[in-house]
Amino acid sequence: MNFLIPLHLTFLIKDTFPELISPYFFLNEKFYDEVQPASFPNTIIRYKNNNFNEFKNLSDEDWISFFGLFNHKMLPIKKNLAMRYHGHQFRVYNPDIGDGRGFTIAQFYKGEKLYDLGTKGSGITPYSRGGDGRLTLKGGVREVLCSGYLDAQGVNSSQSLSLIETGENLIRNDEPSPTRSSILVRVSHSHIRIGTFQYHAYHQDHESLDLLMKSVGKYYLSFEEKENTPINFFSNVVERSAKLAASYHISGFVHGVLNTDNINVTGESFDYGPYRFMEKYEPQKVAAYFDYSGLYKFSNQTDAFFWNLQQLASIMTIFLEQNDIIDELKKYVSYYNKEVISLFFKKLLLKPSEDLENNQKFLNEFYQILSHYPYLYEEIFYDLRGGRQNKRFQKEIKIKYKDHDLDKIFCNQEAIIDFDYLESFELETLLYEEIEKIWFQIDKNDDWSLFNKKINSINEYKKKLSINGLG
Repeated sequence: MNFLIPLHLTFLIKDTFPELISPYFFLNEKFYDEVQPASFPNTIIRYKNNNFNEFKNLSDEDWISFFGLFNHKMLPIKKNLAMRYHGHQFRVYNPDIGDGRGFTIAQFYKGEKLYDLGTKGSGITPYSRGGDGRLTLKGGVREVLCSGYLDAQGVNSSQSLSLIETGENLIRNDEPSPTRSSILVRVSHSHIRIGTFQYHAYHQDHESLDLLMKSVGKYYLSFEEKENTPINFFSNVVERSAKLAASYHISGFVHGVLNTDNINVTGESFDYGPYRFMEKYEPQKVAAYFDYSGLYKFSNQTDAFFWNLQQLASIMTIFLEQNDIIDELKKYVSYYNKEVISLFFKKLLLKPSEDLENNQKFLNEFYQILSHYPYLYEEIFYDLRGGRQNKRFQKEIKIKYKDHDLDKIFCNQEAIIDFDYLESFELETLLYEEIEKIWFQIDKNDDWSLFNKKINSINEYKKKLSINGLG
């Protein structure tokens, strides 16, 4: 289906729409394959992310042409590139993967920052491995909700831009079939993974590795030419990965599949499949039903990031001395611990002390509270944020948490925002049962009201946090 665009509408798009450029213009054809998107029986817009001003003025017809058909005349000539990569999947090396059901449509600059428009569920590629290259509608709904909620919490995450239902019936082993299909388009600050480096290391292509590393440094990490060195690249990836791991911990988030092909070198979280958010604080929480050993359970995620960095470190021996690599890897723990403290106090809306030991002591005492009570993980943070400046602290909260001396635990803690403003914050969660209720109404009744209500609620939550720099 092709749409003719009136002349006046073309001018409107040019005035509001970013200039789309060919993806990975700084790389060569060793890194990707240009692919054709699937033809779908239908294209029904189910979600538009209006937080992106660059795209919000598109008509429905143009939206579908850009993000459902991928044939709009304002797209670059060279587009729809499926990336080549390898990866350790549950720590078993797999040389037969790559973008199996998605591609990068195009890229664009926002200020000086380069962003990707990437798809999920757009059809078969050379790396589909016998799969259908599709995404279930439920999977698309789950990713839209997850990316929005993580972003609201301040996690460095890709963002879902568009969800279009495509009118096919898909067969899946892990959900009732046939089930509905969709295309997701996400905005991401790079889809270059540790697995991208592994691909070229596997082929012993040192020239491509050098090009990839320098391109990441220049176009994604904003290095000046003199500072675009292997040691700065690796150090940056270590720090960004540690901070992302810390944000997972404080957000109570279990990604579920932290393979090397799911770790982005820019430290941005993406690709949400079997994820879970904490109900009660449970370090043994597993997200993926196929994670039989609990390799990627909540309490293992920090180690999982580090293990993946070690795989990148083995490649960096081509460019760096072993001792230099080890020195950078050793910094992971300090980066992680520092970020955990920072995010922990921010989540509680409290000021950290200049005494690091006091901060650690307070964190330990708080986690004893988390472990002791049967309340929701987010509920406990909600109840205790602001500490003694919370109006509920003196009576309701003390009764609810009567097994702990809250006056003593919070005696040195000061809120970072006005006490009255605390009252305007609502408890916001994204639990498995919530998502299942949303999906049930969509699946059985084609009722999107709960989905839209949740999206609006998450957006309001983000605004309130952002006003005070807390998101």
